[in-house]
Amino acid sequence: MTSDLETTMPSELEHAQKLKPSAFGLTLDAIVQRYAGTPQAAVDGITLEINAGELVALLGPSGCGKTTLLRIIAGFVQQTEGRVAVGGNVIDSLPPNQREVGVVFQNYALFPHMTAIENVSYGLACRGAPKKEQLDRATEMLEMVQMAHLAQRLPREMSGGQQQRVALARALAVNPRILLLDEPFAALDKSLRLDMQIEVKRIQRLAGITCLMVTHDQEEAQSMADRVAVINQGRVEQFDTPNEIYDNPRTLFVNQFVGNANCLTGTVSVQSDPHQGVVLVAGAALPARFPKKALHSGDEVHVCIRPEQLELVEASSGSPTQGLEGVLMLTLPQGPNVLQDVRLNNGASVKVSYSRGSGQSMLPTGTKVFVQLRAGCTCNVFPVSTV
Repeated sequence: MTSDLETTMPSELEHAQKLKPSAFGLTLDAIVQRYAGTPQAAVDGITLEINAGELVALLGPSGCGKTTLLRIIAGFVQQTEGRVAVGGNVIDSLPPNQREVGVVFQNYALFPHMTAIENVSYGLACRGAPKKEQLDRATEMLEMVQMAHLAQRLPREMSGGQQQRVALARALAVNPRILLLDEPFAALDKSLRLDMQIEVKRIQRLAGITCLMVTHDQEEAQSMADRVAVINQGRVEQFDTPNEIYDNPRTLFVNQFVGNANCLTGTVSVQSDPHQGVVLVAGAALPARFPKKALHSGDEVHVCIRPEQLELVEASSGSPTQGLEGVLMLTLPQGPNVLQDVRLNNGASVKVSYSRGSGQSMLPTGTKVFVQLRAGCTCNVFPVSTV
C-alpha cells in the first residue's frame, strides 16, 4: 500500500522520463587555437569523439588549453583551425546563443538582483517562451536540483553549493544539447565539493545530457567522468577511462599528473615480452610494464611506482628480503592512510603509503628498511629519450 506522499511526489525515474532530452554526441575535429604574439598554439590539433550522454573531463595543469577548448565549443572564441560538431552538425558558424550549449561558469554568474526561479527562467525569457512555460520549466529544474524550496531566495541568501545548483538548473532549463562545466567545484570547500560532485553526477545522469567538464583536480576527474582527456601543452596525452589512465598511463606526464608516483631512474635488464620485463633500480630487480616503443637491455628509463604499490620491510627483521635499501625519514598520518618518506642509499627519496586499517605497525624514524613492490604489482617504464 502506498502513501499519499509516495503517489503525489514524482520519482527520479519519472523525472528522467519527463525531462530527458535526446542525447547528442560532441565531435572535436583537429581543433587548433593560436593567439598573436605567442609561438606555441594554445590548443594544438585536439581531436575528441564524445558519446551521447557521456560525461568527459578535460584534465590538465593551468595554461594547458582546456578552458580555451571549452570556450571554443561555447562559441566565445573562434578557433584558428578545425571543426566542432554536435549531433553530427557543424556549429562553427553559429553564435553562442544559437549553439544550444549550456555553460556553468566557475563563479556561477547568477544575477544578484534575481531570485533563484528568476535566474533559472532567464534563458527561457530571452528565447521568448510564454510566462507559464517559463515558470513550469524553471520549477521542474529547481525540483530536479532539489532547490524548489529556495525558489524565492536571492543569490546572496544562498550558500555556494546552493548557488551552484541554481546555476546548473539555469543551464539545463533551455534544453541544451551539450552541458559545459568550467571548474564547477573550485570555489567550494573540500567536504561540500565531494557532496556536489555526487549531486552533479546524479543530475547529469537524470537529465541524460552530454557533459564536458574542465578541471585541474585529478581526483575530481577520476571520480566523476566516464572518460578523461589528459591535456598537456595544448595536446591530448591520453583519452581513456579513469581506471585505464591511472593503471596504464601511456606517457610519463600522465603517470605523474594523475595520482602520486615515485619517479626513479633505472636500466632495462630483461625484456623477453614486448610489454613486460625486468628493470634495475638502485641495484634491485623490479618487474615492469614496458611501453609500445621498443626498448633494449641497457637502455636508461624512467621508472614510475605508485606509493600504494610499495611496502616496507625492516632490514633487521631476519627475513630474507630484497628491494631498495634505505632509511625511514618521516611518517605522516593522512586520515585513512599513512604516508612514509624513505631516503634510499643512492640519495633518492621514495614515498610509501598504506591503509591505517591494514593493521601494519608504524616503524620509528631512522629505521633501516627495504622498499619493495607489493605482490602482483609492476612499475611503469618510460624511455628517457622521449621526455
